[in-house]
Amino acid sequence: MSKKSKNLVSLNHLPGILLASAAECERWIEAGLIPVAERRTFQKRGRAFEAPMFDPEVVAQLAAEVPAWREQGGEILESAPHAPRSGGDHQPLDDAAHRRRQSVLAPVRRNTGIYVAEDIRRIESGRWKLERVFAGYRAVFSKPMQVLPDSPPFDIAVEFAFTEPLEVAAVVLAPARVERAELAAASEALEAKIIELRDATFEACEQELASWRDELETYLAAYEDTDERQAILGGIQVALEKLDRIHASDKGGPGGAGRKLRQKLDDYRSKAAARRLRHLREAQIREASGYERYAAIFPVARSLNRRFLFLAGPTNSGKTYEALKFAGEAETAEILSPLRLLALEHYERMSEEGLAAGMVTGEERVLPDDATHIARTIETLDLHRVVDVCVIDEVQMLGDPSRGWAWTQAMIGAPAKLVVLTGAPEAIPLVEHLLAMTGEPLEVKILKRKGKLRVEGVPANLNKLSRGDAVVAFTRRDVHDLRTRLVSAGRTVATVYGALGPEVRRAEAARFRNGEAEILVATDAIGMGLNIGPLRRVVFSTLRKFDGVRERQLTAMEIKQIAGRAGRFGHHDEGLVTALPDAGAYAQVETVIGNALKGDAAKLRGKAYVRPNHETVLSASEVLQTDRLGRILRHLNDTLVAGHPDLRMADMEEMIELATLLDTVDMPILDRLSYAMAPVDGREQLAVELLLDWARQHALHGRVHAPDFGVNTDLLKLEARVKIATSWLWLGQRYPDVFDDVEAVVDLRASLNAKIEEKLVATSVSHRRKPDEKFRRDRGKKIQSQKKNRRGWIDADVGETEPSRVRGQ
Repeated sequence: MSKKSKNLVSLNHLPGILLASAAECERWIEAGLIPVAERRTFQKRGRAFEAPMFDPEVVAQLAAEVPAWREQGGEILESAPHAPRSGGDHQPLDDAAHRRRQSVLAPVRRNTGIYVAEDIRRIESGRWKLERVFAGYRAVFSKPMQVLPDSPPFDIAVEFAFTEPLEVAAVVLAPARVERAELAAASEALEAKIIELRDATFEACEQELASWRDELETYLAAYEDTDERQAILGGIQVALEKLDRIHASDKGGPGGAGRKLRQKLDDYRSKAAARRLRHLREAQIREASGYERYAAIFPVARSLNRRFLFLAGPTNSGKTYEALKFAGEAETAEILSPLRLLALEHYERMSEEGLAAGMVTGEERVLPDDATHIARTIETLDLHRVVDVCVIDEVQMLGDPSRGWAWTQAMIGAPAKLVVLTGAPEAIPLVEHLLAMTGEPLEVKILKRKGKLRVEGVPANLNKLSRGDAVVAFTRRDVHDLRTRLVSAGRTVATVYGALGPEVRRAEAARFRNGEAEILVATDAIGMGLNIGPLRRVVFSTLRKFDGVRERQLTAMEIKQIAGRAGRFGHHDEGLVTALPDAGAYAQVETVIGNALKGDAAKLRGKAYVRPNHETVLSASEVLQTDRLGRILRHLNDTLVAGHPDLRMADMEEMIELATLLDTVDMPILDRLSYAMAPVDGREQLAVELLLDWARQHALHGRVHAPDFGVNTDLLKLEARVKIATSWLWLGQRYPDVFDDVEAVVDLRASLNAKIEEKLVATSVSHRRKPDEKFRRDRGKKIQSQKKNRRGWIDADVGETEPSRVRGQ
């Protein structure tokens, strides 16, 4: 055995030499990147096996190639499903020929510094079999070349695939023993071929570059603006820094490499120009919309010397009561609420106090000419009516991705001398961040909870709940399941969840508040200020919820908001919080709830949500030269406030999907925008189909027929029909001459709500304890009688949503 042979190393040594993993080394050996010096036979446990051996000096020289191998994923074996099964330019891989080629390649690499390797591919040799074949060589060479004028050279790398020269093939495929001199001659021939290809390729590239630079100068000269020229050059330069290898082969020759380089440069120039045009368009839209200086798009609010008072406190701290006192003592006021139901309660309270009150929600308008105090859902804010006091309730909703834009708009744009905010203390950082945009003064008053709140040390037994308990679930299915189990146990139950219309929710809350139902089963809808009366204890059925994207743990703020409804001040000395055994191991559940109640929830920080207004949509349509609303909203969603230090875009995905569907209707873009903003649940196929049908009727006939639903169906369909009727009334506020059968739809919705309430009451007690028939009859009459003047015009920018996920409320 020669001395050199004794110095060979095994596969186990390669990771240390190449600083790579064993798996990578094996893959590179299979690809022919790491040459095998010889194969030896070893004995282990009585068995003979063959192992490859490697020259450590050759392997060490290949260490510089490792990054390039990794960029290619280490995969040199190219799949070629359309290659011929045999014959052609491909030769079956022969171990002897492979070893000779590696011997030929080694001196070529040393002498030229060029990376060159066998081009080994897999071809289909049978139905389920791939055969490795030799297809030639691949050489990679690079050279710094001048691409852009007055810029440093860029490294241009070319990977050239070429067939094996005949003089090399004659040596490596010789059937007899090959002498060292023959291998050396083959190496010289291969080296000469590679150098010839390299020089010819770079000459072709230089010629193409010279021509391309001349054309680029002519192209840039067409731009009078120096900034535009520099922007295009900058875009090309950025692209060049990521330029991949130029792939060439014998088929196209060196000239083919030059042409491919030219194609890439042309593509970079086109993309840089398109990118510059896109940036100009985005800047035009932002400038026209004013969103770069968001506060400036509310001129009435900017003309007032506004001041802010933030009444920050947990649930049951009296913050809403204090805020309404400010409103009641002012000559004019507006109260902005997150829900239509709360707006109705504020309107009724102010009316009872003798104030000239009005109410505006997404689908109804009760607004006497002499109204001084108006209760609104927050999306219906009048940006031009100046008042003394504006109350913005539940300001922590700034952090809601779907509706937070309405709170941002109200805070920055409410035209009031005093703006009173109410909400959780966790919203203080985001409120301060927003008001830094306007420079207006903020006073924060921290309110403490009225009454204690305590976590019980044991879980609750569903069959042993006490009067005044509320069980909280987070899906309609779970609510009905819990209600069924309680009714089967002989308990009377009231039910509150988001899919119910506001009238039914209010009626169910009243049943619980008046003692007609012992137990309340509800979703987290009870955490939004609904007057549910003397609630003694909150019982969580779970601490997890599906938020529309994923199932997740409740946040500390959500736990505090819901649990805080227990122990209403004036009815109970303390509120109690617990959970059902189904929520999990109670020791852990108790700890999670306790930490949420005692500790600080995550602060609302970062950027505030916004949504494009009508003027912005029209500006974008003009700049983009299209009236396709779906495309415009998508563009605004991606670019309007991108990079803004204070603002981010609200969730508009459902709105964009509806807009795309509405683009099939021949009506003005702002009309399509109003329809896209309607409070329609995009998950309800019937609701979406009806919305499109209404838009077509509007466009073709100028009149939309009222929905005609029966009331004798199951609860799920009744709830869906109430939502559809509400959407119709919402659009009726914006197009009173088109949706002119408002009273009929008001009556229809009242009938649907009455039927829902009738079903809930009828199934809220066991058959052994039938509900009072007079109560059911009176409740139905009360809902039927809730008819007010819904006619009037509301700016199409605003609306109301009853679940929070709906856009237009």
